[in-house]
Amino acid sequence: MVVRLLAAAGAFVIFCGRTETEGRALESELKGKGRTCEFIRADVSAEGEVWALLDTVGAQFGCLDVLVNNAGITFAATAEETSLQDWQAIMAINLTSVFLVSKAAVPLLRCSSRAAIVNVASTYGVVGAPGNAAYAASKAGVINLTATMALELAGQHIRVNAICPGATATPMNAEWLAAQPDPGQAMADLVADHPIGRISTPEEQAHAILFLASPDASYVTGHALVVDGGRTAR
Repeated sequence: MVVRLLAAAGAFVIFCGRTETEGRALESELKGKGRTCEFIRADVSAEGEVWALLDTVGAQFGCLDVLVNNAGITFAATAEETSLQDWQAIMAINLTSVFLVSKAAVPLLRCSSRAAIVNVASTYGVVGAPGNAAYAASKAGVINLTATMALELAGQHIRVNAICPGATATPMNAEWLAAQPDPGQAMADLVADHPIGRISTPEEQAHAILFLASPDASYVTGHALVVDGGRTAR
């Protein structure tokens, strides 16, 4: 949805993913609508692939205006139940990828007059999340890395922000619901946990990203924007 919205707003969007088939399908769909975009297969947790990705972007455009870090996986487990392998897998995708891609993108962002990085964190990075130890820790890391990089890059006119979504109707959320003993009750509980009375749509989160990436947020940096229907306001 982020790719679709940014492309619809007129951006030339280069997006990546580990699955060639899905990426090419989205690229074809958007080009069929007259959007300008390009898919490049890359695993953002692999340093070599990240540098190759940004080298391609640099060779083609020479500059980058906006970077959105939006890769994520989850395992539902307490700290005691979480294996080291699962912990490392979550950290690699959810946190290390943000570090690797941002580091590689900074030289290209420096030459833009409106450079912005937007990271996707989570409300689980703001409050405790029993049963989601590794995921919550990774997202808390994203929030702190966002603030730290915002301070480091402010003098170079690169803004760095994050969004912290509440429960959102994404495939990852659907997989979590399907794995629950009573998916219907799990959804009801999830809705009840959000004072606004429903979970978020992907479009709502994408619009928050678009705002932080746009000139409308030109004086916003180092901020973690909570987009959670009031979940963390209790």
